[in-house]
Amino acid sequence: MKSLKYISEQNIFSAPFDVTWLRKPALSKLLNFFHSQGVEVFAVGGCIRDSFWKKKVKEIDLAINVDPIRLKGILSRTNCKVLDIGIEYGTIAVILEGEKFEITSFRKDIETFGRKARIQYTDSLLEDAKRRDFTFNSIYLSPNGIVVDPLENFQDLKSGEVKFVGDPSIRINEDYLRILRYFRFVGKFPAANKNPDQKVLQAISKKKTYVLRLSRERTWSELKLILSFKSISTVIELMQQTGVLSVLFPDARLHNLKKMLKLEKLLWKIVTEKKQSGLVNTFDPIRRLALLLGNAKYSYQGLISLEKQEKNRLKFFQSRPGQLYELAHQVGYQYGFQDGIDLLLWSMANSLECNGLRFEKENINKLKTSYEEIFLGSLAKFPLNGYDLSLLGYEGKNLGLKLKELELDWVNSKFSLHRSQLLQKL
Repeated sequence: MKSLKYISEQNIFSAPFDVTWLRKPALSKLLNFFHSQGVEVFAVGGCIRDSFWKKKVKEIDLAINVDPIRLKGILSRTNCKVLDIGIEYGTIAVILEGEKFEITSFRKDIETFGRKARIQYTDSLLEDAKRRDFTFNSIYLSPNGIVVDPLENFQDLKSGEVKFVGDPSIRINEDYLRILRYFRFVGKFPAANKNPDQKVLQAISKKKTYVLRLSRERTWSELKLILSFKSISTVIELMQQTGVLSVLFPDARLHNLKKMLKLEKLLWKIVTEKKQSGLVNTFDPIRRLALLLGNAKYSYQGLISLEKQEKNRLKFFQSRPGQLYELAHQVGYQYGFQDGIDLLLWSMANSLECNGLRFEKENINKLKTSYEEIFLGSLAKFPLNGYDLSLLGYEGKNLGLKLKELELDWVNSKFSLHRSQLLQKL
């Protein structure tokens, strides 16, 4: 293949991971068509990562050895729908049988301007690899399942270690979003990135204010992924160390967030021991964001763009007082299990003191007890209703007030009062 010129044979080998997704009908049809036209095409990027890391392959990006104008001419012979989603950078989207594929022509960047660039098309896979962001994103897969690793970076794909291709400063200048993407991948594989290259951290630190030039939508898209990982202690530490966190959140309540991360680990241990891990989402990005922001309700609006549901959830936390864990049974009854657990973590992180990040045994026991009370509260059903009181002569406003009074007594008894005991209060 002409595009593999200058690539060592030892860097071309059969994929040591499942590639059956290459045979999906729509993709297979598209790849076979390109082959019939004498075009060289490779899968690249996220689909390779997901396949190797045994994740479901969702989005398939392709790299091709013809420029986009010629590519559109070739595709005009098919019934594919073609979209110019980024043709100025060599990218088009193809929709075939309801599936979408993004195809980018081999290129090299001549001059870059943050998220923009002046480019030159090439027929060399090696040149295309050199302009990519991270080393594990510079690995290609042929239609017949052959891995092409032009820059010898397959080991980084194996380890999950996040490295820039070439000079990190140059890569960041090419696209400022790569700062947040770096932290997103670190968050995905924290164990492999506890001791990152200091040159990378220095480059990010020098360019940290560039994240403010990104769109609010792209910033939140990356931050939401970062805040969604199970363990984010490593990535938060690195974001703090480089100064990126203080740029994004100048008034961040970092100590409270770190307390919550510790509480999440303790809670995860509790739910797994009780075999209830499927009942609760312990790692919620909005709850973590709320801890970072504290009660600064509007400090995020110029930086990130939240959807309406996310805004409402953020307000849900920010409008609640601390020490709700003292009323855990009531919280579980009023808000349900998931929201109750969220409020438990929120209130404990905001109000409990700890030695460094070590919680006293008393507070750990408080977490366990509160968890159990929230669980029981979420299952509790008030044993009376309006009909019961109407039979005893109550009606209208008096009925409603009396019913609420009895319900409060029942909740305060931690749901121990039986129906007959409540009726005796009338």
